[in-house]
Amino acid sequence: MSPIAQIMRYRSQFLKKTFLVHLNHLKFRLNLQGVFTWTYQDALLRNITSEKQAHKITILKSISMIIQFCGLSGSGKSTIAQRTAALLMQQGHRVEILDGDEYRKVLCADLGFSKEDRNTNIRRLAFVASRLSAHGVITIICAINPYEGIRNEVATTYPDVKTIFIDCDLQTLLNRDTKGLYHKALLPDTHPDKIRNLTGINDPFDIPHAPDLQLNTATETEEESVARLMHFLSQSITKAPQV
Repeated sequence: MSPIAQIMRYRSQFLKKTFLVHLNHLKFRLNLQGVFTWTYQDALLRNITSEKQAHKITILKSISMIIQFCGLSGSGKSTIAQRTAALLMQQGHRVEILDGDEYRKVLCADLGFSKEDRNTNIRRLAFVASRLSAHGVITIICAINPYEGIRNEVATTYPDVKTIFIDCDLQTLLNRDTKGLYHKALLPDTHPDKIRNLTGINDPFDIPHAPDLQLNTATETEEESVARLMHFLSQSITKAPQV
C-alpha cells in the first residue's frame, strides 16, 4: 500500500472513530448496518417534551408562602424545618430555610439579644423571606422568634404568612439540652460561663395567642409533627397564590 493510501486509510479510521464518539456523546446508538436506533428527530422531540413538562411543573409549583416558626431553643425547629423542606421539594416545590443562627453570623451579625435587636433580626429575616416568596419560593423562617408583637407584624406586613408554634415544655428541653445552653443558663450568676439571655430561662418568650398550627415535640414524635405540618401545608398550598 502506498504512503498516500495509508494516510487516507488512517484518516478515514480517525474520522469514523471521531464520528462515533460524538454520536455516543449525544446518546445516539449506531447498529452494525449504520442505522440509528434513535433518530435525531425522535431525540429532539423527547428533549422538547421534557422541557415543556419541566416548565409546566415549575409553573405549578411556584407558590408564594412564608412560614414563620417560633419556639424555644431545642424544641425541634431546625429538624422539622429540614424534614418538611425535603418533603416539599420532593413534591416539586421550591423551598428555602432561613436559619436564625446562620443569618446572625452574616446578615444580623451587628445585632445583640435585646428585645429591640431580636425584633430587628426577625424583621430582616421576614424581608428576605418576602423577596423569596414573591418569586415562588416557600420560605421557612426558622428562629426562636420570641415576641408576639413582631410575629403579628410579620403576619400583617406580608401576604400568605403562616405562624407555626413549635411547643415543648421546659423540663423536656432541660432533659434534651443538646447544646448545653440550658445548663449554662442555670449556672450561678458568678460563673463565667453563665448565659444570661437564653429565651425561656432568663429572657422572655411570648406564647403565641393564635398560631396557625401548634406542634408539641414533647408529646409527638418527629414523624408525627412533620406529618401534621405537611397536612396543614398541603391544605394551605391549594389556597396560596401561584406566582
